[in-house]
Amino acid sequence: MSSYFRFQLNRKSRKYKHKFRSWRRWALNYTDRHIFGGWEKFSQSRWVFISLLLVFVVSMFGLWQQLLAQNDRYLGIAAEYGGTYAEALSGQVKGVNPLYPDNSATTDVTAVVFSGLTRVNSDRKIEPDLASSWEVSADKKTYTFKLRPNLKWHDGEKLDANDVAFTISRIQNPDSRSPLSSNWSGVNYEVLNDLTIKFSLPNSYSPFLYNTTVGIIPKHILEGVRPSLTKTFEFNQKPVGSGPYKLPEIVEKSDEINLVAYDEYHFRRPYIDKLKFVQYTSENDYLDGYQKKQISGFAISDPDIEKKASQIDQLKINHLSLPAYGALFFNMNSPNVSDVNFRKALTYATDKNSIVKNQLDSQAIVVNYPILAGYSGFDSTAPKYSYDEAQAKSIISSIDQEKIKNTRIRLATLRNSVYEDIALSVKEMWAKVGVQVDIASVDLDELQQYYIRTRNYDVLLYGQDIGYDSDIYAYWHSSQAKDPGLNISQYVNPEADKYLETGRLAKDTDYKNSRYSAFLQTWSKDLPAIILYTPYYNYAQSIEVKGFSANKIVEPSNRFYNIQDWYVLTKQAPKTNSN
Repeated sequence: MSSYFRFQLNRKSRKYKHKFRSWRRWALNYTDRHIFGGWEKFSQSRWVFISLLLVFVVSMFGLWQQLLAQNDRYLGIAAEYGGTYAEALSGQVKGVNPLYPDNSATTDVTAVVFSGLTRVNSDRKIEPDLASSWEVSADKKTYTFKLRPNLKWHDGEKLDANDVAFTISRIQNPDSRSPLSSNWSGVNYEVLNDLTIKFSLPNSYSPFLYNTTVGIIPKHILEGVRPSLTKTFEFNQKPVGSGPYKLPEIVEKSDEINLVAYDEYHFRRPYIDKLKFVQYTSENDYLDGYQKKQISGFAISDPDIEKKASQIDQLKINHLSLPAYGALFFNMNSPNVSDVNFRKALTYATDKNSIVKNQLDSQAIVVNYPILAGYSGFDSTAPKYSYDEAQAKSIISSIDQEKIKNTRIRLATLRNSVYEDIALSVKEMWAKVGVQVDIASVDLDELQQYYIRTRNYDVLLYGQDIGYDSDIYAYWHSSQAKDPGLNISQYVNPEADKYLETGRLAKDTDYKNSRYSAFLQTWSKDLPAIILYTPYYNYAQSIEVKGFSANKIVEPSNRFYNIQDWYVLTKQAPKTNSN
């Protein structure tokens, strides 16, 4: 039986081998005849084919380039709605109300939640905000503002001239205790209709327009609140403004303040949907926060941080001009620094150039006066006391040595800031002439509450923004010497008061210059402070953030001037025709 199977198997095997050989011969013959033979037949025309193929490829490439060129001509990258922008803040924001600019962090948040009649643009000029226009009388004592129609609060209620009048009434009310009250002292107002309000000044006052940048607060929410409770009312944790962003609530014990775009903002809905402020203890934490993608922007005052930030890829640093100065403010009511000769000695002992070079890494300019160069009344002939250690020692030697020996100057300043390093340098400089210093470096909230407001120091190392105009009444007039006034030196001189009063009321430019120049002469002889330097304002943003536009700013919060135009998302869109 097995022999039969082997026979059948061999038979089938020979059959399949025969078929395989037949298929193989057919495949070889077909390949030779139709492929290799066909290519030989095509040899005379294949170069024509290749040329046509090349022409086709070049044509397609040209068409593609032409389409790209057309896209470049008619299409461009445009801002897209959406996304989130997060920025760092130093200090605590406990309430947001434009009547109470408690600190720079609070002022920054206030700037995007509230709108004023006017605002400061990127060239330090006043332009309309809630107002559409204004008229000034010939004697410069009457200002009439016309509001934009159809203005609304974040809660949808109508905003009109009655809200403006209410805001000014609250600022002027002494029970409100607003530090802005001096700006509106003696100003009368009259609501002519829902869209028109008139301000009457007792005298012409050139910086008045800048006062109208103050944020307007809603009458329909705060009218029933006693003025004395304006600062503590729950409105400040759930503010309702008319600015580009809405703040639903300040969450207690949270390090973040989250805002959302206001769809009916009177200029235009902001491109960025969500705006976030992340609160840090100090600038030292900013770079770490940026690297962790917690923030996309932050301001820099510390030169060491600026140097490190400049080395980070994808981070752009904007160097802005800011009318501000850092200074050592003497408490004129303190017996320790009440002697003008002693203050002169300390001024001679202070090496400003060294501070700018070593503590500020040359990110500032040495200055001597509370009115900066380029402002009305600046007078370089006013007395100044350049660094002279020998002169300082000579003056110190003429003062009661027992008193000098027993005196320890209490110098207060802000912890974890550039001021802290400067304070240590000043301590060393003054020690060289025999004056001992105790430094109190504290957090911003403590500095505001327990030192500045109570004037609890011999010397305060801090900064001031002088603002839009040479009018420094709020900083140096005797009426502002007590809290909530900003005369933190408690400087009192009737002659200086007279110059400040007449300077701010001057109609004539030359007269205004002469008044402020005379103030500088008097101030420099009294030396209520050592003005050290004017800093650069460095503002860092990720290159992914587009639309920022600022050059000269009056105060740091002005950097948000056009925040509605910032964007982080893009799209292709037809280009606008410029013809």
